Amino acid sequence: MTDPQRTVDRDRRARTPGPMAALCAALVAGLLLLTGCAHLPQSGPVGTSDPLPGADNQVNYSFTPAGPAEDASPEDIIRGFLTAGTGTQDDYATARDFLTEDAAEAWNPEARTLVYNETPTVVPSAQDNQYEVQIEVDSVVDERGIMNRMPANTSEAVGFALTQEDGQWRIAEAPGGTMLESAQFRALFASHELYFYDQSYAYAVPDLRWFLNRSGSAADIVGALLDGPAPYLDGAVRTAFQAGSELSRPSVPVDVGSAKVDLTQQTVESADPLMRQRMQQQLELTLDGLNNVSSVEMSVGLNPLDLGSVADNFEPAQINPGVGSTQVAVANGELVYFEGDATVPVGGLQLDIDGGPVDPAMSLDGTRFAFLNGDRTQMVSAGTDGSQELELEGENLTRPSFDSSGWTWTVDHANGTRIMALQTAGQDEAPLEISAEWLGDRTVQALRISRDGTRAAIVAGEGESSHLYLSGVIRDSEGVPRGLGSPVRLEPTVPVSDVNWVSDQRLLVAATSTSSVEAQLVGLDGSLDTLRPLLGMTGFSTGPGDNPIYAETAEAVHTLAGSTWRSQAGAVAHDMAFPG
Repeated sequence: MTDPQRTVDRDRRARTPGPMAALCAALVAGLLLLTGCAHLPQSGPVGTSDPLPGADNQVNYSFTPAGPAEDASPEDIIRGFLTAGTGTQDDYATARDFLTEDAAEAWNPEARTLVYNETPTVVPSAQDNQYEVQIEVDSVVDERGIMNRMPANTSEAVGFALTQEDGQWRIAEAPGGTMLESAQFRALFASHELYFYDQSYAYAVPDLRWFLNRSGSAADIVGALLDGPAPYLDGAVRTAFQAGSELSRPSVPVDVGSAKVDLTQQTVESADPLMRQRMQQQLELTLDGLNNVSSVEMSVGLNPLDLGSVADNFEPAQINPGVGSTQVAVANGELVYFEGDATVPVGGLQLDIDGGPVDPAMSLDGTRFAFLNGDRTQMVSAGTDGSQELELEGENLTRPSFDSSGWTWTVDHANGTRIMALQTAGQDEAPLEISAEWLGDRTVQALRISRDGTRAAIVAGEGESSHLYLSGVIRDSEGVPRGLGSPVRLEPTVPVSDVNWVSDQRLLVAATSTSSVEAQLVGLDGSLDTLRPLLGMTGFSTGPGDNPIYAETAEAVHTLAGSTWRSQAGAVAHDMAFPG
């Protein structure tokens, strides 16, 4: 199992293959010819090659599928076409051989990629010479490299129409894109981070995409960056590149480690020196994931772009900001600082709250706190200066979460589901209700704001079915949160009732219980690492960097060491939380 404690701001998960022999065996096994007319064969030789320019430590696998056989049946032509989708050489030339001349010209293999685990089937339609391929879809990658994980048992029927040319069956109508078995997909694609900014330009925010491992991947990545963020981040992040920004040519050559990014004049003409510095930084952060890129040179018409002098107000953006190793917790009915297995009372607090505090949160600077009373009908803020305010009254309030701008978030279920944000730094302002129409009447069990303030991780559901969502935090020009954008749904394979940010690219989820609990690390790239079960897990906490993962039971505090939970016998705190 992947070490869950590693720092993830620079790691490139799911890109480095396992032992060569094991992976090749898995690939070959997935490519064996399957008999029976209703099943799609995954045949075709597979080989390996050195990493292509622009590949991030990725061993590249090349597939050489066969073209159409003489007098092949319509079903065999469809199967051969789908198998030929693994042959990316010469713009999918082999796959186009299965199509009529007009269809070959019109077909766009990069429209999307359907990824599956179970073998699809070919089914004749009621109309002559038309067929459906029925497929259980694991995930879909669109033409921008954006992956959407599908819920279990999601299926899709894809239609084909065939005709005869010179006595041979060929596909006259085919859907855009390709279909790949999951092992094929991992061999042909790799994930890469595009980087955008939070509203203040203080933080760099990752946007995970998937691209073919090929020599033009640098241009694919830069083109996607210029095109803007994924839909769930619209309005939540900023880019230094104005709308309509483009490369002046369809390539980004890499010469002795330097990526040559040639932009159109329109892309840069309105950018002042500060914005050009941010453009340069955004490209450097994004292309840093390619193992053959060590620097970036921007140009216009192949002439080096003058960045101007470094502006006084330019500061390098932070990736995956740290929060230190000190947590807030509850011990003997008081708020305490918790580090290692030691507790220290938080000085200056004057708490007066019934049945509490419970579920505390701590601001990023460690001076402000928010917590709930015992029956979770009140949220209170307090500071080390002795201040205390009743901020909100409601029902079934969720654990507070601080963002990087000083706002504190919770969810109130007193009158439907209302996401609330408050300024808890001694400012006398009414709580704001944050628009999130997509939630409907779902009950929210947990909400956590990313430490860069741009995304909300939410566990919500109806009845006993809960799901994990990721939504962008939309703010106005003053940085005031106003809404949560349309979400993406992540697909952990364990029950969920709570979530925490491990890093800017990874979440930890679990359904706390008195029985055995499996927590799972969920990567934004779709990776899943299930931790060893822990009996009676009542809570957990995580922090970025080298901070361990903590879990609580009624008897002890535990830390994750490798794959083993280790009890800290001397720790007496509970309800632990890192800043944020």
